[in-house]
Amino acid sequence: MKRSMSFDLLQTLKRGAEKLNAEARQQVCHYVESQRVDGEAYMNRGGQPDLYYTMFGWMLCYALGIRSDASQRKAYLQTIDAGRLDELHQIVWTLCGQLDRLLSVPRFTQDVILSLMVDDEPLRRFFKTYQQHGSGDGTNALAARLAIAAERDVALTDKLLELQVDSGGFLAYEGAPVPDMLSTAVAMFALSRLQIILRYDVHSFVEAHWQRDGSFAATLLDEQGDVEYVFYGLLAIGSL
Repeated sequence: MKRSMSFDLLQTLKRGAEKLNAEARQQVCHYVESQRVDGEAYMNRGGQPDLYYTMFGWMLCYALGIRSDASQRKAYLQTIDAGRLDELHQIVWTLCGQLDRLLSVPRFTQDVILSLMVDDEPLRRFFKTYQQHGSGDGTNALAARLAIAAERDVALTDKLLELQVDSGGFLAYEGAPVPDMLSTAVAMFALSRLQIILRYDVHSFVEAHWQRDGSFAATLLDEQGDVEYVFYGLLAIGSL
């Protein structure tokens, strides 16, 4: 069966989790579990259940092997009126449905994951939202275009590589004051799928954004992490 981008994303995330030593993995797991609220929903930075953060939380449950209750996941999804959601959150709701089905299987074999994550359309639509915000020449837009491109695009790859700075991180756009974890992880994932070698080593950049509580910060100017940035942290590690 052909590998999908959705499959590659989850496996890259899982590979990032597997690269952690036992103590670090326990720390990250403890943080992710601390972000659960009202059953299987995950909280935003305001402490409220949030569909967007729940999507990242459920992906982390898969990658880190965190137990998740199927009945509570389904109960949470049933509280969401999908018809009233904006475009981004409708995509997220669909992705949460995929993740719920994945987390419901008794054993994660490669064939099972491939069959459940074969539909790339929801993830492609999610990546396209990166293109709709900010500059079209920004890292997130370029990485999204590269990730969903039908074939390798040398000019696009070169533009993306130019946004990596010597600290290892990627700037969100040319002239941005500091590199950030989101841009770095998305760029690394897109480039790693094409086996593109980065200009600079990224290990120290990722390490610098790892917080004592097991979360990851968006930038070195931030003191608080969340489950979204744990996802980006592990995605970056898995893309190394």
